[in-house]
Amino acid sequence: MPGRQPSPFPPLSWLRAFEAAGRHESFRAAAAELHLTPSAISHHVRALESRLGQPLFERTPNRVALTEEGRAYLARLSAGFAELAAAAEVFEPRDASRRLVIGAFPFLASEVLLPGLPALQAQLPGIGISVVSETALARLTDADPGRRVDAVVRYGTGRFPGCRARRLTAVELVPVAAPGYAGGRDPRVLVSEGPRIAVSGPFAGWQVWSEGAGVPLGSGAAEVLTVDNYQTAMRAAEQGVGIGLGIRPFVDAWIRQGRLSVLVNRPVPAGQSSYLVTPQHSQGRPDLGVLAAWLEGLFQPAG
Repeated sequence: MPGRQPSPFPPLSWLRAFEAAGRHESFRAAAAELHLTPSAISHHVRALESRLGQPLFERTPNRVALTEEGRAYLARLSAGFAELAAAAEVFEPRDASRRLVIGAFPFLASEVLLPGLPALQAQLPGIGISVVSETALARLTDADPGRRVDAVVRYGTGRFPGCRARRLTAVELVPVAAPGYAGGRDPRVLVSEGPRIAVSGPFAGWQVWSEGAGVPLGSGAAEVLTVDNYQTAMRAAEQGVGIGLGIRPFVDAWIRQGRLSVLVNRPVPAGQSSYLVTPQHSQGRPDLGVLAAWLEGLFQPAG
């Protein structure tokens, strides 16, 4: 009996590991998403690379980055996973298609999207609309219909592997504080000397603003508080804890309401934009077109 020929199709576990690692460009983040260990992710990816005969990642001691071939492979693979998720919709109740789940980071969800939601509901009668504090791209193609979102609002450079992205508006940085916080003092000196509120993460927002606005941050300047999310940072600024770095146009709602004021009116481009990100297979959905137009209206800069 002739020997069984190996399948030309790599095991699904290898493909899932690579797809998650490629989206995050992190084995650790992929491991957390798939409930595996980083070493298991690394093993699956190396096995896939061996099967394909070429590296998919460039590895350094501190990070991994997709090769050009890896990026092209990820785009095709992510599209394939999106099609698999879409195929499952055939077996969902018919009413399930009459829903629209929008993901956004907490401040945007609670302070910008929810107050304006009645206008969107009026434009999409008969569709159940939900807003969730979730921006992970994996939720766009989640196999569980109860966890899946239809669109997420993200800011970035526009590169969202395996997804469709529609640019909504540019993003700018500007220092904000509680009304009257300066108390007659020079706002530039206040920002330079602190106290400033920082959000933890890889984006050095204060440094970007300082260089773009030409306002140096003194060597003795203090970041009095570091928080893990933007909403907490804005709440701290509102309560007079320090100076926050507002992201426009998202913070414009609080500026219009008088909850915050611009301390130094020198907005600096963040080098990013906000995007409506949807699955590859979402092309042609009229409700997503309505959603995009509604978001563009919400994000008009404050006068």
